[in-house]
Order: sequence, then structure tokens, then C-alpha cells
Amino acid sequence: MEAEQIQVFYPEAPALKRHIEYYYFLKTEDDGFCSNYYAFPHINQSFNIHRNISCEIDQLSVRIQHDPANDYCCILQGKYSNPLQVALQGKLDKVTIIFKPLGINHFIKPALGDIAKQSSQIFTAWDGDAYYHRFLKAFYQTDDFRSRLLLLENFLLTQYNPPEKAAMLEPALEMLSDFDQEYTIGEISDSLSLNARTFNRLFHQFLAVSPVTYRKIARFRHSLKNKLFRQQFQNLTQIGYQSNFYDQSYFNKVYRKITGDNPSQFFNSIAKLADDQLILKFIKK
Repeated sequence: MEAEQIQVFYPEAPALKRHIEYYYFLKTEDDGFCSNYYAFPHINQSFNIHRNISCEIDQLSVRIQHDPANDYCCILQGKYSNPLQVALQGKLDKVTIIFKPLGINHFIKPALGDIAKQSSQIFTAWDGDAYYHRFLKAFYQTDDFRSRLLLLENFLLTQYNPPEKAAMLEPALEMLSDFDQEYTIGEISDSLSLNARTFNRLFHQFLAVSPVTYRKIARFRHSLKNKLFRQQFQNLTQIGYQSNFYDQSYFNKVYRKITGDNPSQFFNSIAKLADDQLILKFIKK
């Protein structure tokens, strides 16, 4: 998968800007296309719409290949805390929506945690909606990505239905990502006037992960951003310190758990795609 094969767009509708980071389109016409890579845990949510594919999903791997016998397929990625291996093969035509942490809950029923039980799963919640099928047909009738973007945003707006309880968790996400203050889980739940049990239940319901795991992933992504996009933080010791890893040993341990490599190995092996939004490790043939 090359950078030029990916087209990135950003949400245009104001309501969608609040909940979606970006979209990217991947289209290949080569039967021999093959790409194998690792994706890494993220606080954002990936949702993929494919045409003419078959897929095999295991706990930490997804294998997708061209299959003209199948029509459309949506794959929802849940939260995962280890590398996810992705294999793509043959002609592909897909759009990926990258939702902000709570974003997807504004467009689906039931909530994310009720349907995202694995690292990846087939998504069928819209299958009974006739407008959804009309949207898919129109979407794939045009090859113009901007036209596709307009169709996609119009469809998403028809599904827009903000859940009241999800909004309660927005302050909690900010506190969990505050690595200067490091609030305890108890302090965060108290600030929301929730007991610990209710807080954890709501967190699992709308984010499909525990607050503790969310913070680990957010800390990893914070350190990743500092290393890759902030020139003043290039030394790995500084990177760990800025994201409040309490010592170098813990920094290494977390990176090995989340990426399979120590920090030095990881940063020497990754590639940046899609306006530097996608951080992947390609598997050599």
C-alpha cells in the first residue's frame, strides 16, 4: 500500500466535524495488489466500507481479498491493546471513517460496546435501512472521491442521533488524557458524580474498553505524537517523560505490549501515510 493509493478527506458538515477525524479512500485496480501490515491501538475508531471482498477475522488479524461474488461489507474495528495484523489482497475499493473516541455512538444503535466485542467484526446494524442500500449503490456508481464524500456525509447525517449518556464521558476523556495531572479513576468518576461501577459500565458501553486501558492507549498515542511531530522531543527519554511514563523500564514494557517492539525498534520500523495520520508497520514479503 503506497501513499499515492490513499486519498484523505476531512469532514465538511459541522455536525460531523465534532465526531469524525478524517476519511480515507483506498482503491486498487491490480489483481496482484498485496499489502500486509500491523496497525496499532488507537483511541479513535475505525469503520470500513468495502465493495466486492471476502474477509477472515481472527482476534488480532483481518484478511481481506477481492471477491466479486460479494456485494458490500462493513467492518467495524473495536478496541485492541496489541498490534492488529491486516492483510489486503487483490482489487479493493473502500472508504474508512476514522471516528473520534465517542464519535461513532452518534451514528449507530446499539452503542459501540454492545456490538464491538472483538478487535474487528462485520457491521450489520444499518442493513435494514433502505436508504443505506441506496447510498451504497450511488456511492459506488461514481469514481469521483469528492462526490463520494458528499454522498457519505449526507448518509451519515441521516443516521445522526446523539446519545445523551455518551456526552457525560467527554470530560472523563480529557482527564484521562491529561498526563500532567494524572487524575485517578476515582477522582474522574467523582467529578462526574458517578460511582466507580456506573462509570466503568458507561465507559465500556460507549468506548468498548475500560478507563485504565483507554489511558494506556492514550498515553501511547501521546508519546507517538511527541516523537513524530514535535521536533523538540526527539530523545526517547524525553518522550517517555513528557507522556508521564514513570521510568524507562515501564516505557519499554508498554511499547512492547502495544507494538511488539521496544520504542527504538518501533520508531525505526514504521511508515506514515494519509497525511501522516496512519502509522503502520509493513510486513516484508
